[in-house]
Amino acid sequence: MFSQYFGQYLLNKGILTSEKLTDVLAFERSVHVKLGILAINAGMMSAAQVEEVHELQRKKDKRFGEIAMERGYLTFAQLEDLLQQQGSRQLSLSQAIIDRGYMTLGELEAALDSYKKESRLSTEQLDAMEAVDFDKLVRSFLDFSAAGGLSETYYDYVALILRNILRFLNEVPVISHSVPLEGKVEGWTVVQDIVGEIDLATALAADDTAFLEIARRYSQENLNEIDELAKDSVAEFLNLVNGIYCVNASDKGLELNLEPQSMTSSPEFSHVIGYIVPIDLPFGKIKLVVGQPNK
Repeated sequence: MFSQYFGQYLLNKGILTSEKLTDVLAFERSVHVKLGILAINAGMMSAAQVEEVHELQRKKDKRFGEIAMERGYLTFAQLEDLLQQQGSRQLSLSQAIIDRGYMTLGELEAALDSYKKESRLSTEQLDAMEAVDFDKLVRSFLDFSAAGGLSETYYDYVALILRNILRFLNEVPVISHSVPLEGKVEGWTVVQDIVGEIDLATALAADDTAFLEIARRYSQENLNEIDELAKDSVAEFLNLVNGIYCVNASDKGLELNLEPQSMTSSPEFSHVIGYIVPIDLPFGKIKLVVGQPNK
């Protein structure tokens, strides 16, 4: 999941084009993360030091770690730590970028450093991203504290929908910081309220491209236009998530029911007090609406 977040950062900054990012995200699945990339990410070595070791490897039949220790760039304990991390997928995107020649080691070092500083990622957040732990992830990246007693409800709901995007749409979702829900939400939007001991307003909105791809993936049909089948497929995906949420709530002693769904384009949400959670996927952006009806 670190790959998706770092990749989105590189795209937003104009460091990689969307075409190059799509290429490396596909290519990263086959790459082997090298010790130099791990050492740069951990702050144990600079890009210049890694380049120096690579140059020496062209002259000496020795492994990267052996030369790095000889040069005093790594201790034995640091090398052991890096070797344990080597099986991790966390930095496979970085390795893919280097292997494709889209950035130099120096450029990658600078981008990683800027990303970590700007995003202010904690060790806990990195661990949650690596493990694809959505419960920890939403609590690390989203702030629902203003919702008071409903904050845990919102965290649980967002984590649930992220898990189901992974399960049923077969993509790792990348969330951005939530923003207060105000007025109109652009795009095709399926809306469904959950009612009972707590009331919850939920909705999924997307532009034509992303909406159609959600419908294709969930229905497993080759859909080419936003027709009734496509709309029903996206609606059923949200209904599935909300049905699971109600079952989970029942296990905790809360009785909830689902209201009928509605499908519209760019609806107003003046009757809901809540949040928009932007979700990035390789095929487009989704806006998740979660809040409480303002009765």
